[in-house]
Amino acid sequence: MKIPAGTRWLRDDRVIRRSGGILQYDCLEPCLAELLDRSALRFANRAAVVDRCGRVLSYRELWASAARVAGGLLDQGVGPADRVVVNRPNGFRWLIGFLGVVLAGGVPVLPDPTCSSEETAEIEAHSGAVLTLGDDLPDGVAFLDGGATPEELAVLYYVRVAGGGLRGVELTNTNVLSTIEAVAHAMDLRGEGARTVLTAPLSTAVGCGVQLLPTLAAGGTVVIPGSRVIRAPWRHLRAAFPTSRCVRGWGVAETGGIGLLLPSEHRPRHPRSVGVPFGGIEVALLGPDAERGIGELLCRGPSVARRYWHDPSATADAFADDGWFRTGDQVRIDAEGFVEPLAVRVS
Repeated sequence: MKIPAGTRWLRDDRVIRRSGGILQYDCLEPCLAELLDRSALRFANRAAVVDRCGRVLSYRELWASAARVAGGLLDQGVGPADRVVVNRPNGFRWLIGFLGVVLAGGVPVLPDPTCSSEETAEIEAHSGAVLTLGDDLPDGVAFLDGGATPEELAVLYYVRVAGGGLRGVELTNTNVLSTIEAVAHAMDLRGEGARTVLTAPLSTAVGCGVQLLPTLAAGGTVVIPGSRVIRAPWRHLRAAFPTSRCVRGWGVAETGGIGLLLPSEHRPRHPRSVGVPFGGIEVALLGPDAERGIGELLCRGPSVARRYWHDPSATADAFADDGWFRTGDQVRIDAEGFVEPLAVRVS
């Protein structure tokens, strides 16, 4: 059963239906590097990132450092579409390294934060990475390659799947930019003063795609807290940041980190819901009870990945030709379109 798109909440009229039937954003930038470069120039003197010690990097400082890393990568032979593993903990150096790969025209490869050193080595081999950024970042003459196209690979997330294995999720520039637009619109990030506290590791789709990149694109400030904050339960986060908006939602790497969002005014009436579709995401149900509003959640939309990296069997199982992704999550969807989880896949 397909659930009609465009609920009366979180509607975005910039999303239009194109060939193939999948909703798409109109007038996106060609690639992530160009979007972020425009933001860096426009908001040069604003604070881009603050760490737990109170240290601040402005957009100008962040971009200058990332561009030098890009130049250093170029000196080491990294070219357009080359994969580069970013293997550092949350912090300034992770951010500078990640952006350096983007500016060099490369593809950041982001291991699941639970990966062991042996698993990271497997990711390096499986992704065909030409380099891994660890403790030391390359340094060279400032460089920016903004020539990527919308359908080229922008980031490669390695996520843990049932059984404990790892799988590479391909996200194109269109996927990533669509997530940015969806989050910026739903969270009203436009305008000076937006501050986002990271509540997920930067190497995840939520930490990078949903929290970091939309904030930078909008000229806001990313706050990188200590690891104890990231691991804190929901109620502790709300207590630690009483004036902030704590948003409940659902998303996985395969959907660009987004998918469902629960408007705060609807929490009292829908205490178990993880939200309604937004950002051009459409949902459907699969299974014998789909007509009664219960089944496996399917998603499609502009941020949804096209396939798994070098895994045709898993791709055929999870991604349909018409754009639907099988999440593996059992849910209930009510008459208003609110989604309530029943059983969530282990991943």
